[in-house]
Amino acid sequence: MLFETLISHPSDTIALRDGETVLHYGDLMTEIEKRVEKLSEVKVLGLALDNSVEWALWDLAALKAEIPCVPLPLFFTQEQMHHALHAAGVTHILSYTGLCDTGMRAPVNRLPEGTAKITFTSGTTGTPKGVCLPRTAMERVAASIVEVLGEEFAGEHQCVLPLAVLLENVAGVYAGLIAGCTVHLNGLQQFGEGYENLHSVLNASQATSVILVPEILRMLMAQVSVRGPLPDLKFMAVGGSKLDPTLILQARQMGLPVYEGYGLSECASVVSLNTPQMDKLGSVGKLLPHVKARITNGEIQIEDPGFLGYIGEPASAVLNSGDLGGLDENGFLQVTGRKKNVLITSYGRNVSPEWVESALLASPKIMQAIVYGDTQPFLSALVVPAPGAADIQDAIDAVNKSLPDYAQVKNFKTVPPFTVAAATLTGTGRPRRKEILNLYTKEISDEFLRPTG
Repeated sequence: MLFETLISHPSDTIALRDGETVLHYGDLMTEIEKRVEKLSEVKVLGLALDNSVEWALWDLAALKAEIPCVPLPLFFTQEQMHHALHAAGVTHILSYTGLCDTGMRAPVNRLPEGTAKITFTSGTTGTPKGVCLPRTAMERVAASIVEVLGEEFAGEHQCVLPLAVLLENVAGVYAGLIAGCTVHLNGLQQFGEGYENLHSVLNASQATSVILVPEILRMLMAQVSVRGPLPDLKFMAVGGSKLDPTLILQARQMGLPVYEGYGLSECASVVSLNTPQMDKLGSVGKLLPHVKARITNGEIQIEDPGFLGYIGEPASAVLNSGDLGGLDENGFLQVTGRKKNVLITSYGRNVSPEWVESALLASPKIMQAIVYGDTQPFLSALVVPAPGAADIQDAIDAVNKSLPDYAQVKNFKTVPPFTVAAATLTGTGRPRRKEILNLYTKEISDEFLRPTG
């Protein structure tokens, strides 16, 4: 499906571009075939490049050659990288030094037949799981995204997330190419260490679509408030962690067309999505046309998710997502939090910390937050103030007014920013909850004396 679509687009339309290369649809298949020829000795390909046209071409070449491809996130630790290489049995790795033989000849665990891509989660341990996906699952997701978005998606898609992140790889590049977009693949360094150049890059590329995680959305909102609107943007998909509807409304009032979605690696990225045609604040949108889901004991389950299993573990017919949520009468999906993160206070009330955190993060004074308080009489939070923010207590008080008493934050501690370098943030912007709480264990154990608010 994907390759047949590529040759149907006007040959003079730009398909891929970065700071050095511009490639038209008319030349795309030729460049892919050139790389297919160079993969003749490769059994499993590891991709360790920054975002670029070359990354996309080698990824597409592996897909065309039916060679399993392992995108290697540059934000992985050495331990995680070593685990991924050996678990997947990567025989050759493509980096800035070229295509190199790793010396490995077979994966430690036999890969499921039909594996086209192995995506490793950016989890909190040194041994993230390798999710094995067939080509059909990724094409199905990409085609469904194009179907629900229609013409809104065809334009200039700016890749902002690392291409090694499945969401950008499938929903960004594959869906973009199926739709006939020009896909912009700027190296991540061009955005700046803290994405401080994001506004400039989006403005320069005249991006009409982009995929973000909430952390980066908040950074862009701050930039828009200073540098002005981005009028070319038509669609901004945001996912990865729970968003408070207030934040989405704030973004839209700034002219940012933000729509929340939800995805799982086992489902080849996107599961549900709000669109300009069908949108409900507080939900993560309607299921994509090919997705079937149900709610069992409060947990979201996906029927026939499409993946082939984890490395060394077969897939099951029904995937337990680990996420709590519901489906309303109109088919919109809600995600309330992670099942394993649910806090139970000493009063017996169950609280998803993501719910309270999303409310806190809707405040412009709060940049990051982690809520905790399992077995305690009240909830507390570790709060990273936004630059220049004052009166954090006032911000907490304002948020508490929107929450029931049992979910209010009664105590908080301001802490330094969570970062990838400090191992308190994943490469895709999610706080590493366990690591952060372990880091502040002593402070947390000493603080339950009395609430400050």
